Amino acid sequence: MKTIVIFSGAGLSKESGIPTFRDSLNGLWENYKIEEVASRAGWVRDPAPVLGFYAARWKNIQACEPNAAHLAITELSQRFRVINITQNIDDLLEKAGVSDVIHLHGRINSRKCEWHQSISGVPLDREFHCDYRVNHTAPVQLGERCPKCGGQLRPDIVWFGEAVEMQWEYFEKLAESTDVFIGIGTSGQVEPAATLLSVFLPAKERYFIDPNPPSGLTKYNLLEGAACQHMPDLVRILMAR
Repeated sequence: MKTIVIFSGAGLSKESGIPTFRDSLNGLWENYKIEEVASRAGWVRDPAPVLGFYAARWKNIQACEPNAAHLAITELSQRFRVINITQNIDDLLEKAGVSDVIHLHGRINSRKCEWHQSISGVPLDREFHCDYRVNHTAPVQLGERCPKCGGQLRPDIVWFGEAVEMQWEYFEKLAESTDVFIGIGTSGQVEPAATLLSVFLPAKERYFIDPNPPSGLTKYNLLEGAACQHMPDLVRILMAR
């Protein structure tokens, strides 16, 4: 069975109604200061606006449904081994019926302790010592405490300046056995995830779908356009082989 790895960013979910960072007119951060709602410093200064921002994001995502690109990935996974590595915090891939999903930047339907060990990239960091993390069906509220250590609960999202739990050894080994790698809807600029475009160069075939693909992808087949425009067509080609 062929192995297909899909690395996705916000462009995959844009056509479902979830704003992206890159939109100049209606981008996600247009009415917010990043340092206030998506950083450790903002959280320490005042967690209320942070929780309010992510409560609004949670509500937006709950109202969205998988689009044609998500459904095409589901169709692909019914025939091949498909592994999804995504920067998205939404659950639209799961809603579409995809089961093998790695969320690099966290998940909107999960919460963790404000002292969770994943926050720091330093092993055995004494400040970030807790391992409490659980799925939820409602946004975190101010005053909701960790049952293990008493810390304030927070969204299970990676904020700017926090560590991303990258499984480098696994990804490098996976790349050696990947038949098709597809990058879709990502700027390819946000590290450390952007390095995956280099890690998966050993894949036998490589595609990249985006209205504005990043420069330097000379070893990729570039499909310039939206996810819903190109992903279904690419899946049909792969399924027809």
